[in-house]
Amino acid sequence: MAGIRAVEGVDNTLINIATTAVSSLTPRPAITLGPLDRDDDTLRLNWFLFALRPNTALRNMEHPRTGTTTARGFPPLALELDYALTAHPGPLTASGQEAQFAHRGLIAVMQALHEQSIVAEGSPNLAAEATPLVEPLRITHAALDLDGLSKLWTSVSQPMRTTVAYRVSLTTVEDSRTHIPGPPVQERRFAVIPSMGATFHSLTPSRVSAGSTVSVGLLGATGHVTFTLRREPDDPAGPDEWPLLATRTGTNRFDITIDPATLTPGVRQLSVTGLIDSLPVIGDRAALTVVPAVLGPTGPVAAGATVSLDTAHAGSDVEVFFDGVALDGADVTFVSATQVDIVVPSTAAAGSHEVALRTGRTAGPVFDGLVVA
Repeated sequence: MAGIRAVEGVDNTLINIATTAVSSLTPRPAITLGPLDRDDDTLRLNWFLFALRPNTALRNMEHPRTGTTTARGFPPLALELDYALTAHPGPLTASGQEAQFAHRGLIAVMQALHEQSIVAEGSPNLAAEATPLVEPLRITHAALDLDGLSKLWTSVSQPMRTTVAYRVSLTTVEDSRTHIPGPPVQERRFAVIPSMGATFHSLTPSRVSAGSTVSVGLLGATGHVTFTLRREPDDPAGPDEWPLLATRTGTNRFDITIDPATLTPGVRQLSVTGLIDSLPVIGDRAALTVVPAVLGPTGPVAAGATVSLDTAHAGSDVEVFFDGVALDGADVTFVSATQVDIVVPSTAAAGSHEVALRTGRTAGPVFDGLVVA
């Protein structure tokens, strides 16, 4: 595979094809490689490289010569090159003509490119700098509309010349980094999996909060089993999957505990993954709703006083319901996911009262341990 001279190799290949194509013409146009703004009275055909595009087929793939038969290593820089071939007329002739010889040379080169659109290794026109090739160079006559052509020439502030476009693919530049493959496989291990892995059979309850225990029934729970809860964007910093404490209570039954209390409420993805002979086995997913909950206080409070509620999974848009009636927003202060301050209604009678939370569309269970003295 070519190195940093790969593009130079394509330049020279195009020059070789064009030079051969006009060799029998009289007068013979010169073949040049350069910018569009180099104007003169020389009869010539000029190659101008105006764009280098990534080749999407080879981007981030394995090494194209070895494929998957070796370690992946570093994929090469794979490019497609866009060229403008421009006909520059010579000096004005006695008959008042100046472009016909340039046009004749242009058509001769276009005919040669049409007939030699695939340039493989061994071709006499292939420049040494372009080798070795991953695949033959493919030269394609590309469409260049009037708008694109006008923009191209306007950018160089030169009179427009007859121009055609060609795309050359594929050009690869070998990665300069040295790839050191890992060691070969020392020990081959495999496991015979009796099923498609553990799948959910039952989930009770399906609405939980921190500290809650969920009874999970599985099918095919062979070997070691782990449970995780998918992380949501508003969760505190942590892993992508929150690991859950699980206790096996039967062959296919587990008790899992929800943690931590700072997780945002809502419907979440509960995952189960099996492990047999240290190899991960396909698992299953189920929906589990985490709800905001009031956990305290447990002592008596006074009517009209400001009270800090011990909570789990509260959100910044939390609503508090006192005996089924939503408290005024001015009487509710969100402190954190685990603390919400409220003003106890001054009309609250002595005795136990029910308090519940709602965050967004997720409502939590009723807490009936708030005692007004």
